Formats: sequence, C-alpha cells, structure tokens
Amino acid sequence: MEMFSIEKYLDSLPDNVDTIDVSFKNLKYLPDLSKFKNLKELYCKYNKLKSLPILPKKLEILGCCYNGLTSLPNLPENLTELYCYYNELTSLPVLPKNLQKLNCSYNKLTSLPILPDKLEILNCNMNDLILLPILPKNLIELYCSSNNLTLLPVLPEKLKELCCSLNKLTSLPVLPKELKILYCEHNKLGSLPVLPENLKRLYCFNNKLTSLPVLPEDLKSLQCYNNELTLLPILPENLERLYCFGNKLTSLPVLPEKLEILYFYNNPIYEIICYNELIIINKNIKIWNNFRYLYYCLKYRKKFLRIMEPIIKKRYHPSYLYNLNEEDDLDEKLGEW
Repeated sequence: MEMFSIEKYLDSLPDNVDTIDVSFKNLKYLPDLSKFKNLKELYCKYNKLKSLPILPKKLEILGCCYNGLTSLPNLPENLTELYCYYNELTSLPVLPKNLQKLNCSYNKLTSLPILPDKLEILNCNMNDLILLPILPKNLIELYCSSNNLTLLPVLPEKLKELCCSLNKLTSLPVLPKELKILYCEHNKLGSLPVLPENLKRLYCFNNKLTSLPVLPEDLKSLQCYNNELTLLPILPENLERLYCFGNKLTSLPVLPEKLEILYFYNNPIYEIICYNELIIINKNIKIWNNFRYLYYCLKYRKKFLRIMEPIIKKRYHPSYLYNLNEEDDLDEKLGEW
C-alpha cells in the first residue's frame, strides 16, 4: 500500500476548498496551509503532530485532538469551535471572541486564558487546573472534571449543564436557575447549595455529604451513594432512579410511584426491608417508619415518666427489628406491640 503523502494530497485540492480532513494518517507534521484562503474546517485528529502551521484566517472549526501537540498557533478570529483534547498542551493561546465550543480535555493545562463572552461549551477534563477564570455570560455547558480544582467561580445564569467531578472541591457556588444536569461526584463536598427547580439529574456520589437539600419536583435521577447520609429528603413524584447505597440510612421516605430503579444496600435499613419488589419495599418502609414514630413518641414521654424510659427504650427501640426473622410479619409485630 502506497504511503500517504500530505504534500501530494494538499496539492490535489483546489485553492478554494472549505474543508480539509487528514485524520488517521499517521502524520508527524502539517505543511503550509496559507493558500487555502477559504478554508473553514480543518480536521487532523489521531496523528503524531507536535505543532500546527499558521491557520487560515477564515477557519471556523479546528479538530486537532489525539496528537502530541505541546502548543497551538494563534487562533483565527472567526474560529467558533476548538477541539484540542488528548494532547500535551500546557497552555492555550488567546481565545477568539466568536468561540462557542471549547474542548481542551486531557492535557497538562495549569490555567485557562480569559474566555470570550460568547463561549457556549467548555470542556477541560484531565488537566492540572488550579482555578478557573471568570466565565463568559453565555456559557451553557461547563465540563471541568478530572482536574485539581479546589474552587469554582461564579457560574453564568444561562448554564444548563455542569460537570465538575473528580476534583478537590469542598463546596459549590450558587447554582444557576437554568441548570438541568449537575455532576459533582468524587469531590470532598460536605453539603450542596440550594438546587435549581429545573434540575433533572443530580450525581453527587463519592463525597462527604451528611444531608441533601430539598429536591426539585422535576428531578428524575438521583445518585447520592457512598456518602454519609443518615436521612433522605422527600422524594419528588417524578423521580425514576435512586442510587443511595453505601450511606448510613436508618429509614427511607415514601417511594414515588414512577420510581423504576432503587439501590439502597450497604445501609442499616437494607437489612430490615430488603426485598426485590419495589411495592413490598415501599410497604415495609411505611411499617418501619411507624415503628420509629412510635418509639420516638414514647421516648419523649420521659419528661413526664422518667422512670419508664429504660423499659420503653428496651421494648420499642427500632434496633429490635434487627432480630426479626424472615418469616416474621411486620404488620403482626406492630399489632402485638
């Protein structure tokens, strides 16, 4: 098979071509592109490039991911999309004002340049970022996971998706009202801010959360496993998926009718009401909560009957349920009590 010649290929193209794609060609360099005055899209992904030539002024899209680039040339003012992930970049050049989409994941960046006002998508995973700069007002999607971030800046009002997982965050800033998706897993969060009403997906697992804020009515998926939660808030009616295993839950709220998936193992409550069917689990949750309610009602009667407290605690404490057998009927036990 004849080896691909980048010079021959470029010479075969008309000068007014608007798209060039030389991806997957095992290229170690790109020659001069200055003759392509009308070039709008350049793709050179999956090669062995260490640098790029001067870019045509009318270029709008540059896809140079999966190379060995250590730097980028000056970016054209018309550039709207830049995909430079999986390289060896330690810094980025000044970003054009018209830039709308930026993916600089999997590099060695320690900082980002000042971002233009019209940037819509920012993806900077797997870098060594310490602090994000001021974010553009029109930012819609922000992906900055797998970095060394300890702090996030004020978030734009129009932001709809935020992914800041796999960092060193101990808190989150105020969340925008338009936010629909929040990924903040694998951090050191001890609490979450107020959740926006439009939020549909919340992934906050592998943190140090001891409680959750009020959950939005439209929330459909909640993954809060591997935290230090002892209670869950009231679950929204539209919730379809709940992953809350690996916590310290001693009770569960009433499950929504639309719930399709529930994983709550590795919790104290799991040993008591574990069944395969959600209907049975929901029934046992109600019974278990009745036990708890009864216990605490009686417990606080000690203000009037202090002498009865040891007897009440021994007879009605929820821990008694840990000794029940699989054959025992919880309804009968509650009736006996």
